[in-house]
Order: sequence, then C-alpha cells, then structure tokens
Amino acid sequence: MSYQTLEVELDHGQVRPHKAEILPAKARALLTILGPTAAESGENDGPSIADLAGDLVGIGNGTHTDLSTNKAHLDDFGR
Repeated sequence: MSYQTLEVELDHGQVRPHKAEILPAKARALLTILGPTAAESGENDGPSIADLAGDLVGIGNGTHTDLSTNKAHLDDFGR
C-alpha cells in the first residue's frame, strides 16, 4: 500500500484539490481536518508578548553571570 499526501479544500462538503493538485479517480482516504490558522481565526487581535512584557524586556542584559565562572563560589562545593 502506498500513501500520497495532497492538500485539498472542502467546499460545502465537497473535496476539491488545492491549486494544481490532481485527485485520483477512485481511492480510499483518511481525511484530517485542520483548524483555521491564527490569521484566519482572528485570534491575533490582542497585544503581543513583547507588549505584555513591557518594562521586563531586556532586564539583566548580561549582568547575571553563571556562578561557576567565579571560583570563589565553588570553594566549598561538595563538602
């Protein structure tokens, strides 16, 4: 058995090939319905993550280093 993936569109219950795709004359298939994309669903009308983070963006800017780079922090490690 071989499998082929084709992009199709549903139009009033009818399956139609997407763009220049050609559907086989007769076949059995499994159909997966994909939800609308974010642009189609209108869910992106709210603020972005950067907008919500506001003054938290850029906090630290490299001022926090890894404790292992300062050997004094490891003097009593494992004792």
